[in-house]
Amino acid sequence: MAFCSFSKDVDNTYTLVENKFITKYLPEGDGIAVKVYLYGLFLCQNTDTDFGVRSMAEVLKISEEQVKEAFAFWEDYDLVEILSKSPFTVQYLPVKAAIGKPKKVHYEQYSDFNKELQRKMQRIGKFISANEYIKYMRFLEENAMQPHAFLLVTEYCINKQGAGVTPAYIFNKAKKLIRSGLTTYEQVEKELSNYNKHEGDVTAIMSILSLSRTPDEGDYALYTKWTEKLGFSQSGIVAAAKKMKRGSMTSLDITLEELAQKGKLEAKDIESYLSDRESLANLTFRIGRKLGVKVQNPTPYIDEYVEKWYNYGFEESSLLDIALLCLKTDRNDFDGMNVVVKSLFNDGTVSADGVKAFLRTKNDELKLFSKIQAVCGGVRKSESNLALIATWRAWNFNDEMILEAAKRSCSSSSPIPYMNKILSDWKQNEIFSLQDIPNGVLGETRGAGTRSTAKSGFVNPAIEAVNAKSDRERYYALLREKAQSIADKYLAKANENARFKTISVELSKMELSLAKAEVFEPQKLPVLEEQKNALLQERKEILDGLGIKESDLVPQPTCKKCGDTGYTKNGAQCNCYKA
Repeated sequence: MAFCSFSKDVDNTYTLVENKFITKYLPEGDGIAVKVYLYGLFLCQNTDTDFGVRSMAEVLKISEEQVKEAFAFWEDYDLVEILSKSPFTVQYLPVKAAIGKPKKVHYEQYSDFNKELQRKMQRIGKFISANEYIKYMRFLEENAMQPHAFLLVTEYCINKQGAGVTPAYIFNKAKKLIRSGLTTYEQVEKELSNYNKHEGDVTAIMSILSLSRTPDEGDYALYTKWTEKLGFSQSGIVAAAKKMKRGSMTSLDITLEELAQKGKLEAKDIESYLSDRESLANLTFRIGRKLGVKVQNPTPYIDEYVEKWYNYGFEESSLLDIALLCLKTDRNDFDGMNVVVKSLFNDGTVSADGVKAFLRTKNDELKLFSKIQAVCGGVRKSESNLALIATWRAWNFNDEMILEAAKRSCSSSSPIPYMNKILSDWKQNEIFSLQDIPNGVLGETRGAGTRSTAKSGFVNPAIEAVNAKSDRERYYALLREKAQSIADKYLAKANENARFKTISVELSKMELSLAKAEVFEPQKLPVLEEQKNALLQERKEILDGLGIKESDLVPQPTCKKCGDTGYTKNGAQCNCYKA
């Protein structure tokens, strides 16, 4: 919907100002109100859906708030209707049908009030317009607050906001007092004096937090909450603020709410509790660094993990060592570490010596796994793979036998499962040393694409079949990896040209534009296609200059029949592997 529009009853062939508006309503508004009405009338005929309150304010050189206030002013006369406040939308109504008019304000009875109000505002360099006078007087007419009480509120707001004070700020403060039943001069004076009474306390707290501004109404509201609702003394609040050193009143509020939930209200208890939390926060940051986790707000980690671990009885050094182990074993987050810590706790391993013994065992397993990786290549250091080390050792296999199984599995596409099958078979046949392995098998390693034909008696036919399939898959995987690596090198060379890289991004975005145009705006397709072809031509010229073909950027399979997959289009095994 447009920002301003006519109702269906208004003739919008021309931009006209009805005489009735000029003679009856124009005198009621000030210059800003009339400017806003007339410009909005113009927009009804020449509307733009992107034209809103901000745009009108910029054109008329007034604030957005003044635009909204002007429309609210004319709404009382039934000349416009505010349909929505977010986004702000106005509908103009026919002047001839306007029947509303604001409640008659007896301006003469507010003569003294207006003079005093103007005097207070002039003290900070502000001048009240006729339209603002009307708003102040209408507020008093529509609300039960005494004029002198309202002037007290104004004085208070001026002291707090200075030259930045606005009618809206004053009205909001007055309405809060009215809702609390404070409408007379005596009631308002007592309430505002309470703010002044606590000004020194609030200022002292803000000074500790390194806040240089003067207290505002929100600060006093928080102080009232802390002292009356939560039950803190001034000394308790100061103790909490001193521990924070820097921060905002809002962050102090969060801390005090946490303290209240824990029943820590006195200064001594607060200092002790926050000192412990500070220690836990420092420990949390250190654990995060060991895990490779960036901790910005330690509180969630303390509540969920670190405080619990500390209460289990683990020492700080033990937790830091466990974190380092988790980083080495790819459990490098707080959830992963929590699994390890809980497991140790459930096993009763909490003392520093117990944790050190556990870590020695795990680090020894890691060293063995690194040797397996050296033999078998890029075996993933996952939790499940590492757990097999402990299992194999529990089967009474020493490191020498485990590494022998690794040598026999190195050419498999899945070395760890194959190692497990070999070791399981040896266990069933009670083969626990190299000397026990049948002749013709000891020391043999399986090269790529080959298999031992020796009848060892320790590897069953099913395992051999699985291994043969693994060899075939590994062969094709290596071919595809090689082709991809060649294409990547050509692409990296092409991307060294900044324009080529930019064109690639633009072509990627253009595919989305073409897809949208095909569905929603077919008329744009020819232009987009032309732009795409121009980019493709420029891309080709850059590649030619670099001595690169377009096909070089795409992996080229060694076997054209199967595309290095091992299977032809009809699903049959390709003979390129045997060849």
